Amino acid sequence: MKKTMKCACCLCMLLGITLILASCKSKEEKIAEAIELLKQEKVAEAITLYQEIEDVQDTVLLNRLGDIYAKGKGIEQDSAMALSLFEKSANLGSPYAQHFMGLAYGFGEGLKKDDKEASKWYKKAADQGYRSSLYRLGINYKEGWGVEKDPNKSIELLKQAVDKGHIRAMVELGYSYKLGEGILVNKEEAVKYFQMAADKGDEFGFLELGKAYQNGDGVKKDPEKSFENYLKSAEKGNSSAQFSVAYDYQYGIGVKKDEAKAAEWYLKAVNQGNVGSMINLGLMYEYGKGVGKNMAKAFEMYKMAAEANDKVAQYNVGNCYYLGKGVEKNYKEAAKWYQKSAEQGYDNARIAIENMSYNGVLY
Repeated sequence: MKKTMKCACCLCMLLGITLILASCKSKEEKIAEAIELLKQEKVAEAITLYQEIEDVQDTVLLNRLGDIYAKGKGIEQDSAMALSLFEKSANLGSPYAQHFMGLAYGFGEGLKKDDKEASKWYKKAADQGYRSSLYRLGINYKEGWGVEKDPNKSIELLKQAVDKGHIRAMVELGYSYKLGEGILVNKEEAVKYFQMAADKGDEFGFLELGKAYQNGDGVKKDPEKSFENYLKSAEKGNSSAQFSVAYDYQYGIGVKKDEAKAAEWYLKAVNQGNVGSMINLGLMYEYGKGVGKNMAKAFEMYKMAAEANDKVAQYNVGNCYYLGKGVEKNYKEAAKWYQKSAEQGYDNARIAIENMSYNGVLY
C-alpha cells in the first residue's frame, strides 16, 4: 500500500515537472513549435498554441496561419481572420503579406477596392524584390491604376520581374514590345519574351508565338510552327488557341485538313464561351462539314453567339427565324435580331430589314 502511494506520488511529481517545463518554454520555442505543427498539418493544435502566445511578431507563423484561414485548410475558412493576420505581418515587413494586402485592395477581396492602397502595398513588397509585386505594380503603372500612368516605369518594373523569373511578366513585356506600350515597337523583342514564357510552359506564350509565326511578326512566317504553338496552348485549355487549332484543321493550314478534328476543337472552345467558335461550329452544322448536317444545332450555336452580342451571329439568327431554318419561322423574332445586328453596323442586317419592309412582313 505504501509502495503504491509512493509510486503515485512520484508520478504526480513527474507530471508536475513536465507541466512546469512546458509552461517554461520561451516565446520563440512556442512559435517554432506552432510552425512545426502547421508543417505536420496539425492545424487545431497549432492554433491552440498560437492563441497562448502573447503578441506574436513572427511573420512566418502569421503568414502560415493567414494562408490556412484564407484557404480553409484544416479549419473553417475565415477571410476576415486571414486578412487580420496578413495585415499584421505586412506591417512587420513581410513582402508576402504586403503582396496579399495589395491583392486584397486591388481586387476588393475582404476590403473596399482601392487601387491607390493596392499600389502602396505592392510597392512595399516590390522594394524588397518580391517578383509578383514587381509585376502587379508594373501593370498598375501601365494602366494608371492607383498611380500616375507611366509606361516607362511599367517597363522597368516588368523587366525586374522577368529577371526574377515571373512568367506573366514575360508575356506582358512581350505585349509591350509588340504594341509599343511605353517602348518602341520591336516584334523581335516581343517574340523573345513570348518564347521565354513558352519555355516555361505558359499558354499565353505559346498563343502569342502561334500568332507571330502565323503573321510573320518578328519571325519568318511558318504555318507549321504556328499550328504547333497554337496546339500547345490549346492543350493547356486556352480557348483562343483552341479556335485557331480548329481553324487550321478546318482549312489545312500548317496541318493536314481534318474537318472532324476542327469540329472537336471548336466545341472545346465553345464550352469555354468562345464566340468565334460558336459561329464557325454553327456553320459546320448548317452545311454538314465535319459533322452531320443539323440546322437545329446550327441555330443553337448562332443563338449562343448572338446572345453574346456578336453582330454576325445576330444576323444569322435573324435568317434562321426568317426562313424557318432550325427553328419555327417567326418574322417578329427575325426583325428583332436583324435590328440588333444592324445597330452594330452590320450592313447585311440593315439590308435584310429593308427587304422585310419592302415585302410587307416587317412589324
